Amino acid sequence: QIYESNAVMLAAAVRDAGGEVVASPMTGDDVDTFRETLRRHTAAGHVDLVITTGGVSAGAYEVVKDALSGAVEFVKVAMQPGMPQGAGRVDDTPIITLPGNPVSALVSFEVFVRPALRAAMALPDPDRPRRTAVLSEDLTSPRGKRQFRRGVLDGDAVTSYGPPASHHLRWLASANCLLELDEATGEVAAGERVQVWDLR
Repeated sequence: QIYESNAVMLAAAVRDAGGEVVASPMTGDDVDTFRETLRRHTAAGHVDLVITTGGVSAGAYEVVKDALSGAVEFVKVAMQPGMPQGAGRVDDTPIITLPGNPVSALVSFEVFVRPALRAAMALPDPDRPRRTAVLSEDLTSPRGKRQFRRGVLDGDAVTSYGPPASHHLRWLASANCLLELDEATGEVAAGERVQVWDLR
């Protein structure tokens, strides 16, 4: 009953980064079906990288983790959104496993995948432009985690945009930047300068 939006979103992100999308199939929550679908693309050696989304959290039944245990190292990173991540190889093809919540998936792609993709293809400017901007409101952030919030950048001012939870995709779709609050930050007051990733 939930519309699948991650494949379209990540395919667009890969193309925007300069890559070519070969396929973006969706599978159900079945380990064997997932493995079969994955191996159709890795065994032939026709792809340079596989990106999956979903099935990597700490639940009792996580299809990607169950299917790729031993081939992929699954970790939790001190980041919000996007804590569960994984990386490894399947049939000698590199694979990145991103979380399933839409905002987590795209933020994780921006932080971990996009710069590496562009660097691997020897494209210019692998990193998004970053600068500081004046925050227009008070914000809080969980200490011990690097937080990325959706934002709207207007000149030298930035406003946090929408709730911080990772399932609020609408605000990410119309944001033009990410506000980065580091691990040591618990509160930021309006008028302070914050780090901004420019997505324009």
